[in-house]
Amino acid sequence: MEDAQSINGQAETERADAALLAQQARRRRARLRFDFAVIAALILTGWLASRLLLPDMPKPVLSAKPAPSHATLATQWAALTPMQRDHQTDELRAGGSLAALLARAGINGVEADAALDALRTQFDPRTLKIGQKVRIFEEWPAGASADSAAMRFAGFDFIPEPRQRLIVRRTGHLSFNVVKQVRPLSERFFLADTLISSSVYEAARSGGMSPNLVVELIRLFSFSIDFQRDMREGDQLEVLYTRRFDENNQLAEEGEIIFAALTNRGKRYAYWRLAHDDGSFAYYDEDGRSVQRLLMKTPVDGARLSSRFGMRRHPILGYTRLHRGLDFAAPRGTPIYAAGSGTIVALGRNGDFGKYIRIRHRNGYETAYAHMNGYARRLKKGAKVKQGQIIGYVGSTGLATGPHLHYEVLRHKKPVNPRDLDVPPERALNTAGLEKLRNAQAAIGSRMNALATNDNRLRSLPRRNLSAAQNR
Repeated sequence: MEDAQSINGQAETERADAALLAQQARRRRARLRFDFAVIAALILTGWLASRLLLPDMPKPVLSAKPAPSHATLATQWAALTPMQRDHQTDELRAGGSLAALLARAGINGVEADAALDALRTQFDPRTLKIGQKVRIFEEWPAGASADSAAMRFAGFDFIPEPRQRLIVRRTGHLSFNVVKQVRPLSERFFLADTLISSSVYEAARSGGMSPNLVVELIRLFSFSIDFQRDMREGDQLEVLYTRRFDENNQLAEEGEIIFAALTNRGKRYAYWRLAHDDGSFAYYDEDGRSVQRLLMKTPVDGARLSSRFGMRRHPILGYTRLHRGLDFAAPRGTPIYAAGSGTIVALGRNGDFGKYIRIRHRNGYETAYAHMNGYARRLKKGAKVKQGQIIGYVGSTGLATGPHLHYEVLRHKKPVNPRDLDVPPERALNTAGLEKLRNAQAAIGSRMNALATNDNRLRSLPRRNLSAAQNR
């Protein structure tokens, strides 16, 4: 009897233990399901936030034809014996040449001459500029060490322009092959939105724009704004511009100004870039009038207005007479631009004016440039020049106390104050052109809103003193 009771008690204990284990297993499964559900919810929440809260970012647009694939290049050199390769990088120095660069790298003169002869069939190495980077390759048989006697010069490559790489590859004894490889570039948009404290140049540079692009920006506004008289601290500058990058995410070239606005003394000057059907482009204001005018107000960048139009006491002659133009003080050698397109009607020394150029434009206008240090190459009397083309350099020839540009504007042979010019726009859009401009304005506005919302003013190449800039 006692044995039966003992067996029953033991069975009940086992059933209780089994029930407890089953309950614990159910709890573990429930806990796991809960943990998985929480993780999934967090992932879903993050995905929804990235889709709904962040703006759609512009997708890179290929701005060049795809480069030949590695397979394509390999097909050209498929018959070559497999080799191990390594390279070193050097750059052209002042007064040097590509031949000197190869000699500095220890390349045998005969082999270097053979490689350069092959290069000259496709490219003139004399056109390379100081600072051009060149990769020099060496190769040795597979399985051998890098310091073996079998190591030899394998060729070199360089990037002569942003969209092209030139490869000089060894194919045999003193035999080299040249391949032009197209580099695919992707275009990205950047937004500079800043207040002006000292100058437009400094404000644009602090917004990440390159010096060359800033010069274009200043020329764009030089038709409507006198930078010597009109600018005030606190004026606002907004610029949407592009840059192009290679497949390694390295800057390959500067792009274009897509939109620019300058709020000056409470008045906003805004211009949009619009491409034409013939492949050309121009910048237009809100009403479809081109920003380009017959003449620019300032034909030299970064200069200081040192003397105004009107009666004045001559600093050298000592008596009062009419000053028929404006004087812009600038360092010697500063480029001088043609204020408008036209024909050179005078070029050479002109008495007190020193080295002098006068250009005839449309509608009875002429412009004159004096005290120049020298002229741009290939200019002569009768030559055609385009607006913004460099025609000479600031100097102090003739009767001058220091380096400056004396700039005159004449209308039907009579001098007029360049600062009072109000010439009409070069062109205005028709109805179809205005509709195209409205579409461009909408697209540019959306792009700018997306970049500004995501603080994408500088998503790569951050500049100094911009702690808020974010890398791409």
